[in-house]
Amino acid sequence: MLRKAKHEKVAKFLKILSILVLVFEIVKITWESYWDISTGRGFNYGGILPLYTCSLYIYTMLIAAWGKGRAKDVSLAFISTIGMVSGAIGVVYCNGLNFYPFWTFGAWYSLLFHYLMFVTGMIVISTGYKKLEWKDIYMSWIPMVLLSVIASPVNYAYGADYMQIYEGSGVPIMSTLADKLADLNLRPVFTIIMLASYMIISAFVISIVKLVATICSKKDKKVEQ
Repeated sequence: MLRKAKHEKVAKFLKILSILVLVFEIVKITWESYWDISTGRGFNYGGILPLYTCSLYIYTMLIAAWGKGRAKDVSLAFISTIGMVSGAIGVVYCNGLNFYPFWTFGAWYSLLFHYLMFVTGMIVISTGYKKLEWKDIYMSWIPMVLLSVIASPVNYAYGADYMQIYEGSGVPIMSTLADKLADLNLRPVFTIIMLASYMIISAFVISIVKLVATICSKKDKKVEQ
């Protein structure tokens, strides 16, 4: 009963938050367009579209909150692995400050957005709303592949770096590898390598979760004895 009540609260939380992040993203795109144009940068065709890895948080949240079956399971797998880690990285590195001054909507939105990504993943895992399994390594990767089908052509058309699968911007080693492969006219190879590397994040999170679960299980058995 307690687990059911807890899961019902998480489900309600996801539904409310899924609508909020969608609305805030629309506000963010509107504000960002105004900012770029008013500061003389012009409309940012190659960077304003919601095709980033973190943009998947919006899409998967909607499916996780309102969907059912395999689609919901895939979305929760992403939220509690790649999405959660991406959120943590976004908070630590304060990505928004790379583009906007500290006291602007864009900077604070970025911090809040990535913080919510991290917190949502933690809630889903800690409450047992999503029990991570080894199969979730590739399940969490499915949203990445689907978004890359759209992001890759846009990257190559505009020289953008959506999902960081074009230049690996901001990712140590990967950005260097991207440059070297680009010099050899092998940039598509980098796109494949970078996209596949996201599975390492899932594997890492799932390994940690299972390790903690094993340790806790052994402690519980000792207490019972």
